[in-house]
Amino acid sequence: MTLNVMTERMPMDAELRLYLDEISAPAAPTAPPSPEVRRALMLNALKARPSITGLPNRVQVRELTLRPGLGGRLYTPPDAASPLPVLVYLHGGGWVVGSSATHDPFCRLLSEAAGVMILSVDYRLAPEEPYPAAIEDTLEAFSWAAAYAAEHGGNTQRLVLGGDSAGANLAAVATNRLCTTEEGPMPVAQLLLYPVTDHPSTGHASYVENGPECGLDGNLMRWFWEAYAQNADPANADLSPLRIPAVPALPPTLVATAEYDPLRDEGIAYAEKLRAAGVPVTHLHAPDMHHNFPVHPGTVMRFRQSAIALDEFALWLRRTV
Repeated sequence: MTLNVMTERMPMDAELRLYLDEISAPAAPTAPPSPEVRRALMLNALKARPSITGLPNRVQVRELTLRPGLGGRLYTPPDAASPLPVLVYLHGGGWVVGSSATHDPFCRLLSEAAGVMILSVDYRLAPEEPYPAAIEDTLEAFSWAAAYAAEHGGNTQRLVLGGDSAGANLAAVATNRLCTTEEGPMPVAQLLLYPVTDHPSTGHASYVENGPECGLDGNLMRWFWEAYAQNADPANADLSPLRIPAVPALPPTLVATAEYDPLRDEGIAYAEKLRAAGVPVTHLHAPDMHHNFPVHPGTVMRFRQSAIALDEFALWLRRTV
């Protein structure tokens, strides 16, 4: 299998279908679980698989406090010559769940494969801290990297913004802001893995085609949006970057999408919008996989497509930054 843009819908990978059936709940809950329950479930999934012994443990991991209330983890690959490119990474989880802990396996793997330093950010979560808290923390983490990454062996002239799902939304919004104002350091690239780029009210077909059997569905995304946006205007480009009126001069961008993902269409549309505006865009599409397939701890070390995706991300980073 190769990752590329496909126009014909392929069947979901058979082994992935079995895996999703294994981890699915026996019955749908009568009401959405609370944020606390969802956070505990995500951490339990991390603990269940994969084993930390199967990860590249030569990667150096340091816990950091960027400011009181804002922390993260800094990953430094082994045997890499300093100063290293720095990827400021925002985890997925619908702005409600997830942390540097849940994304630790992926960050270890990507740091070693790409030879980059990764700052994984523990931004504030909704609904306790709704928009704009997470984007404020994203911008603050990027400013921290620009000011202090050199003290840890990072190259402050080679800063990248990236993330997955809701984290990719934060990365895209922050990159748009930084490149519009052109004040201070700007990212030299952005890595957007199956990004949230538009509010569900737009009615993208992928919201209908991909139900809960795919691991993420439109109802859950709407619940995430309500927790995060609350009373904010969903047409605001700081929430829905696909709706930005004019695309600024953005750096090279990688957008990854998956066929069995409610976010598929808005991710593809964002890649096309940036390309039409002259942004150098690399779009990778997995035609038989689901949302989160290259990052989730249960899939990142289990599926060949996930390994291929990781290699593609790492190669793009090495070539671009």
